[in-house]
Amino acid sequence: MNVILGVSGSISAYRAVDLLRLFRKDGHQVDVVLTEAGARFIPPLTLETFAPGRVFTSMFQPGQDPLLHIHLTDHCDLLLVAPASAGILGRMAAGFASDLLSTIYLAHAGRTVVAPAMNTRMYAHPAVVANLARLRQLGVEVIEPEVGSLACAVEGKGRLPAPETIYRHCLGRESC
Repeated sequence: MNVILGVSGSISAYRAVDLLRLFRKDGHQVDVVLTEAGARFIPPLTLETFAPGRVFTSMFQPGQDPLLHIHLTDHCDLLLVAPASAGILGRMAAGFASDLLSTIYLAHAGRTVVAPAMNTRMYAHPAVVANLARLRQLGVEVIEPEVGSLACAVEGKGRLPAPETIYRHCLGRESC
């Protein structure tokens, strides 16, 4: 399977490494798209270690394919955004192509899965709830966040599910 793994700005971004390793271990081709905010939580070099030459952070890098957002999606079977921050969910729901990941979402014609991860109050905010409802209407699969201890030292819904849970969902084996 050819996968684009979108990593957005959430403290859970470090868990994308384990997710990337699961896909790669089973022989899947993975391109990683790291948002600017995501790169504040996990450096591109960390992801590049597990996906050499396949980590992208900007639409406008010197010497980079100017149609990268199209060419990456040409043979993509799955666009997975994990963690999906409130910001990327809002851009996707509104159809804003303001960064590489949101532009790829608009160019991708196949299966899209998001795994939100954020503070409980953010996750419950009516704007986020509406954005998730809109994405579901558009056919995006939403893996619900877990309830547990969050980085902000509160207990609540907003934790990124375990990488194994996300991986099983993407392979269609969520009950394994």
